[in-house]
Amino acid sequence: MRLEFHHPLDGYYKGTRFDRSGIFKSLIFGGVELCAPWFEHYSPLMHDAVLGPAEEFSLMPLGQYWLKPGVGLLAPTPEPYDRFKPYTVVDPGRWDFEELGTTTIFRHTLDGCYTYAKEIRIVSDCAFEIGHSLNVQIPWDGTVYNHNFFTMGKMETGPSRRIDFPFRPEGTWRAAYDSVAFTESGIRFSRKLREGESVYSGNIHQAGETGMPYEITLHEGPLSINIRGDVPVSHSVFWANHRIACVEPYNLLKAAPGETLRWTIRYQLNLLEK
Repeated sequence: MRLEFHHPLDGYYKGTRFDRSGIFKSLIFGGVELCAPWFEHYSPLMHDAVLGPAEEFSLMPLGQYWLKPGVGLLAPTPEPYDRFKPYTVVDPGRWDFEELGTTTIFRHTLDGCYTYAKEIRIVSDCAFEIGHSLNVQIPWDGTVYNHNFFTMGKMETGPSRRIDFPFRPEGTWRAAYDSVAFTESGIRFSRKLREGESVYSGNIHQAGETGMPYEITLHEGPLSINIRGDVPVSHSVFWANHRIACVEPYNLLKAAPGETLRWTIRYQLNLLEK
């Protein structure tokens, strides 16, 4: 397994949507490129010009500014916040970056607001973890989710792309799709998605329950990625286009000033013998 990352200040990602720490550059396992550009055109200001596991914190109003963890303080606009639009960063905070063997640590400090650390650890030849630590200096009540932009070695989404949960999922599709459906254990495609086509469900949860365990398995041919988190999930979102199929688990983050929130996501990669 080979992992490469962008530095938060290297200019690759200047969007104001996703956490700028730990932006993946490449993930190769078993000779397969799991994280590659999935978009047709690239701009550093594009809100989703990110690869692989990419995290977004919810927006928090803070006095005359908007606070976007992992990005900084944003200049608000008269219109409601729109995550798909770029905003002016009035205080980017301070970034630190450290490599310690198989561990890469990104730290973001916004004085008076928080100190945030993301630690990506290679734990074996086929597994890595993303550990988070968020020490807050203000009352905190928000969410964070991981978008999981995995290309799975192919630039297409169809019947060979399978998603499984350890439970029966329920949710509401945005439209009456003829291409995708829930099953007893996950999500399946009945045909390939066409270029420009997308599917979406915004409230996936365990059947009969509120919320869901943090566990997902993505399959493509002989390859699978098992994703597990160590904190409960309020719900998940699913979005796919003709190149990627992303499950986005949401975690609730609530803390008083002086408290530290911690959570870890583990990725286990598997390649079956052909």
